[in-house]
Amino acid sequence: PTTVSDYQDLYNYLKPFKKDGKSVLVSIILPMYNEENTIRLILEKLPKNELIEIIIIDDFSSDNSLKEIKKVKHHNEFKIIHHQENRGYGNAILTGMQYTTGDVIVSMDTDGQHSPDDIFSLIKPIFDGKADYTIGSRYLGSYHYRLPIVTRLGEILVEKFFRVFFGIKVMNNQNGFRAFTKELIPVFSNAKFLGYAFCTEQILQAKLSEHKVLECPIKVYNREYGYSKIKLHILTLNILASLLIYYLIKFKLNLLRKRKTIKGFLW
Repeated sequence: PTTVSDYQDLYNYLKPFKKDGKSVLVSIILPMYNEENTIRLILEKLPKNELIEIIIIDDFSSDNSLKEIKKVKHHNEFKIIHHQENRGYGNAILTGMQYTTGDVIVSMDTDGQHSPDDIFSLIKPIFDGKADYTIGSRYLGSYHYRLPIVTRLGEILVEKFFRVFFGIKVMNNQNGFRAFTKELIPVFSNAKFLGYAFCTEQILQAKLSEHKVLECPIKVYNREYGYSKIKLHILTLNILASLLIYYLIKFKLNLLRKRKTIKGFLW
């Protein structure tokens, strides 16, 4: 599903941001678990440039994913980190963050649903100062498959929660194609949900730490190989728990701010 792209516009855009003594501007994190049918194609389609580093987190794959990586030209230039057990999606992203050196970090799924040429759309608002955290959205962009009604209803429910209780405007909250400034790494490192609910938790963490969150249009394709590792009932419970926990955190933060305001007014 990914398309061959000329990334020269991306490279030309990044050049003015290069600082003396700093070579990497963008770090791309690829969490991988048993993606032997897609990982090679994705790596071959990604932008290759001295300003960009590619970090693969192998979450204890049991198939031939690692062998497929070695078939990619210049595979020795990739940073490959191995988990000694399957630790989950969120943990894979957190591990990747520890090895990043770029100013902006991109996380992208390795199941073939995301198109690498959308990376530019996600990082540009951050470099332009319009956002600190961007989320790819199939609803602002396009998706090329039939979406299960249960999935869409769940997204609508979370979308309403986001708007009413947090003032967040995000429709595609579980999309794994994202970008964020390196300043958010310490914020995300305190994550409580280390499976797929990590995606929803990240949005809440960014918002409550007063960072600018922006949804951007991307293309999303149907998964052609393998199967989804998401267990819907567990994901649903964890998302609901994250919404409750972060609403309580928001309530506490607002209470502390009011106390400081009253104290400042009185004294």
